[in-house]
Amino acid sequence: MVSAKKLFLVLYVASFVTVAAAIVVTVNYHQREQALAEAQEKAHLILDHNMAIHSYFSNQLKPHVFDLSDRYRTPEYFDPVWMSSTYAVREIDAYNKALSRSDYYYKECAVNARSPKNEADPFERAFIADLKRDISLNARSDIRDIDGKPYFVVMRRGESMEKSCLRCHSMPQSAPAELVRQYGETRSFNRQDRELVSAISIRIPLQQAYASANELSFKLSVLLLTILGVSSALQFLFMDRLLLGPLGELRDRTMAIIRDDSKLGEDIVLPSQGTELRELTGAFNDLSRHLRAEKDGLVGQVKERTAELETLNRKLEQDVAERKVIQGELAAKVQELEAALAKVRILEGVIPICSYCKKIRKDEEIWQQMEQYISEHTDAMFSHGICPSCFAEMKEGLQSKREKPPES
Repeated sequence: MVSAKKLFLVLYVASFVTVAAAIVVTVNYHQREQALAEAQEKAHLILDHNMAIHSYFSNQLKPHVFDLSDRYRTPEYFDPVWMSSTYAVREIDAYNKALSRSDYYYKECAVNARSPKNEADPFERAFIADLKRDISLNARSDIRDIDGKPYFVVMRRGESMEKSCLRCHSMPQSAPAELVRQYGETRSFNRQDRELVSAISIRIPLQQAYASANELSFKLSVLLLTILGVSSALQFLFMDRLLLGPLGELRDRTMAIIRDDSKLGEDIVLPSQGTELRELTGAFNDLSRHLRAEKDGLVGQVKERTAELETLNRKLEQDVAERKVIQGELAAKVQELEAALAKVRILEGVIPICSYCKKIRKDEEIWQQMEQYISEHTDAMFSHGICPSCFAEMKEGLQSKREKPPES
């Protein structure tokens, strides 16, 4: 059996480890979620910022510059610095990254883009194809692992070709000669009106944000675990002093009573704190005294009953001895009677006897003298003599023999 102290210690350690793990996981999870939310916010800021540049170029800068330069420009003239908002956004974005030392990725990607810098990679090509198949699709975001590093990737529907743009994107012959000279006759031509030609691709690196989240999680976890550890230790010491210690004393006193019942009835000092423990200790003392009184009473009763049983046992032993004597005498009498009865039964019934010689017939036609038969079947003894009548008869017979003359 596990002691209460060990059980409480195990429970404290288990709860401590569980809460610690939960804190670490929860803090790290929320930090990563926060990093992801910040990445989403940063992506929206970059997108809104660059869309604002596009709007400025399309709505203000280009119309004004076109109006001012109409009298000077030739049909072959083309300068992407002020004529292409995409070029301007790309260059401004490069300046911005250099100044802010940021590692984000922004590209207005297209299939067969005019500038190779804007050419879509396979992932971006697949998204543009999905945009053309599904007109309801507007944006897609995900966390991608690129070159072993995590990125928050946002893909958004880009520009569709307008009629005003077809002069530079329909046929090479219709485009300014300077444009064809700079970019060639194949890139970003043969476009159609309302054709989707680009998508906006933004990648926000998460590795540093995750590392910061892990570092913050570690520091916060160490702080919380320290607070939790100290709190748990204080709680355990408080519990040990107020509960486990008195319970251990009750256990030790109970074991002492089990080993030596003479300690039954001795009181335990009531604890100074804890109403429940004082009541429990008082109840234990009352129970111990009650059991002591019950035990003493039972011992006296057992002694009285033992004396009574010993007296009764002695009487029973005497009665048993007397019964054995009587039984012996009765057995002897029974044996005597049985012997006498056997002797009587031997001579019972009809005895075949010769009417002339008085011999008695046994089995198988064997004849015995009466004296021999009776001697075999009884304890009687015979002594032979001659009665007076037989003596007179025998005497007469002998005289008649002497007087008879001999035969010739």
